[in-house]
Amino acid sequence: MPQLTFPDASRRTMKHHLVCSFSLALGLATSTVNPAAAQQHRATRLGNPATRFAPPLASPEDLRARFSDPKLKPDIALILHQWGWRGDLDDLFRAAANAPVTEIKMPVGARMPFMSSRENGKPVTLRDVLWAGDEPISAYTFEFVSKGRRYRCVTPRPCSNFFLEDLGAPELALTCNAPAEVPVGRPVKVCLTVSNTGDAAEPKATIRLPIPEGAGDLHATANGTCSASNVTWEIRDFGASTAKELCAIFSMPHPGMLELGAIAAGTVSRPSRSRCETRIFGIPGLLIDAVDLEDPVEVGHEVTYDIKVTNQGTATCTNVRLICTLPASEEFVSGTGPTAVRAQERTLTTDPLASFAPKTAVTWRVIVKALAPDDARFKVNLYADELKKPIYEEEPTHLY
Repeated sequence: MPQLTFPDASRRTMKHHLVCSFSLALGLATSTVNPAAAQQHRATRLGNPATRFAPPLASPEDLRARFSDPKLKPDIALILHQWGWRGDLDDLFRAAANAPVTEIKMPVGARMPFMSSRENGKPVTLRDVLWAGDEPISAYTFEFVSKGRRYRCVTPRPCSNFFLEDLGAPELALTCNAPAEVPVGRPVKVCLTVSNTGDAAEPKATIRLPIPEGAGDLHATANGTCSASNVTWEIRDFGASTAKELCAIFSMPHPGMLELGAIAAGTVSRPSRSRCETRIFGIPGLLIDAVDLEDPVEVGHEVTYDIKVTNQGTATCTNVRLICTLPASEEFVSGTGPTAVRAQERTLTTDPLASFAPKTAVTWRVIVKALAPDDARFKVNLYADELKKPIYEEEPTHLY
């Protein structure tokens, strides 16, 4: 049987026999623990029937049977309550029934935060137990998660004294970084930095970035996979205090505000979200082409000018308008187009075209009458809000 030393202020010692009991190693402390209860116990033998928590274990099935025994469950709960554990008992019992069980050797000198035992048949929690026997002890272990923390349950085979080891809790943090603005069609590089700021590894972190509608030329770094709707990364065994950068690169065909939202989730840790945005801007590219449909023109006859304006750029232009100047040898007859054409003496003005989309074209048509022989010049200035100065075009017409 194990011999446990209970030192106190006068350094008295006593022998205590431990029966095979479930031992739970927890990295927790309670404010109600008195100093004497925190003194270390030395165990040199395990398995005394008077103090063991439950009979010895011969197989993993025995271990599962102990934790599923309805007579032992209240005692297990009491042991954990005495220790101050804040987890969920159902998580422990489910893992004991289903989790993989591994056999280990507890080395001499192993220190257990507590160990379950019995005193006069009642369950008791012995704190800070040192294995001081002559050789390592065979024990069964399994791991489980409860309330966001990972634990390992260790149960020496010579007794069913169990303890829990607190393996810590992973915690994911996520940041999203994107350029403030990018021209239409140019690559947009969005980088996510995911960090495990906790004190335990995350078994599997999954990071998902929804793909913006219309995105093209999509690819991802760090083995990210692209679907129709998401870029997804998986990080396995994501260690504590580590970070990874994950980037997606794509292009956008249209101007607008691009809002990006990503989420990182783990099998243990809580989800973390982050947002960033990029303004996709277009570049104006207006082209004007004024042509006469007949040349030369006899005096007294009419000549038609077609003024075609094309938006070659990637930005929508606003308040697009023309101001045309007729030579003294020509007289305005009529004008048509996407907006009205107004004449004042020899100056023609079109009403503004409020919105002019990229990759489109419009045409105004102006009809004038030849008044006198001339090497005439039909002059056009094109204006838009996006232009710092007008675009000038001149079409010659020979009047005879």
